[in-house]
Amino acid sequence: MTIKDIREIKKLYTKERCSVSRLCGCYVNAEKEKVATFSGSLLGLSDSELLKYMEIFKKCLSGGIGKNLFNIDIPLKFETEDDGYKMLSAMRSSGLRNEEVMDVFYDQIIENFHHTSNYMILTAADTYDIPGKSRLGDTMDDASEESFTYFLCAICPVELGKPGLKFSSDDGWFTAIDRDWIAEKPLAGFMFPAFNDRSTDIHAALFYAGSADALQFDLIDHLFGSDLPMTSADKKEAFGELVSEIYGDEFTPEDVKNIHETLAMEAEAIKNEPSLDDTLSRSHVRSILEKSGATDEQMDRFEDSFDAVFGDTELAIDNIYNKRNFEVKSDSVKLNISADRTDLIRFEKINGTMCAVVELEGEVEVNGVRI
Repeated sequence: MTIKDIREIKKLYTKERCSVSRLCGCYVNAEKEKVATFSGSLLGLSDSELLKYMEIFKKCLSGGIGKNLFNIDIPLKFETEDDGYKMLSAMRSSGLRNEEVMDVFYDQIIENFHHTSNYMILTAADTYDIPGKSRLGDTMDDASEESFTYFLCAICPVELGKPGLKFSSDDGWFTAIDRDWIAEKPLAGFMFPAFNDRSTDIHAALFYAGSADALQFDLIDHLFGSDLPMTSADKKEAFGELVSEIYGDEFTPEDVKNIHETLAMEAEAIKNEPSLDDTLSRSHVRSILEKSGATDEQMDRFEDSFDAVFGDTELAIDNIYNKRNFEVKSDSVKLNISADRTDLIRFEKINGTMCAVVELEGEVEVNGVRI
């Protein structure tokens, strides 16, 4: 799924657009025991309760590809031979209404989700009538040709709230707030099936991790029979390996600066043109390096190097481009230049030593002292 696909689904989780047909959940304690299970519709909820649930599900559709959101490809062998995929398919087809299947699902989460405290497993079933689009890309709500039936799962830690005082308007006094168990923002979650190219893809899912500690490799392997794709940090490091292999011993700081500036132009083009995809294909990466000044001889190494480093891994521009800073770091020095002001820095050898020369604009402070 691209960021555009994810945003289209995320927009459904508002009070006005919400079409969730069923909500199910399980409360699990620190001893991995089911404290309670619950299910029902959203119809009886107050506005404030509804918004809290929507916030949880929207969080599971937030972040960048490779940072918090990971596209999972489900192996064909897993689909045909593993009971885990049959369970997910049954949950989807029943709209989360088969209680036996839901109990099995909760058991699988409890067995494979690693957490040392209480947590809640929350799932929502939904069917989205996908609006058609005109040739100009305009959405046509009355021209739906396909429905996307899916469910979204969020796994939220449940923690004791902080004690305190609250103001009571009835008696004009501050009274004590009792500590209570509160569901926090999700640690992990997933959507099945995936919504690829604005269509149902039963061979894929989208996984959410609130942090690097919540990647949950065992859970992903058990539910989808798949390894977790490379993280954003992994992809950034791998891109560094790729360009190092292509440029070889001729690689210079100016080459890195040129690549950064080309990526900046690509990112700006994607931002200003909604029809452009933020996912970078192999040919797109090749074009970026060519525009950055890589020679024909260097680009002869591209194909083999790309396969060795990335293979079929999906690459988004945010994975390899830092839109905030251009960083220069050595053992004893670290410089951060605004991403759009790389014109302020140049690299040159002075007395045989590679130096970063930075132009200082406007008012200058050194260690807090204005110069």
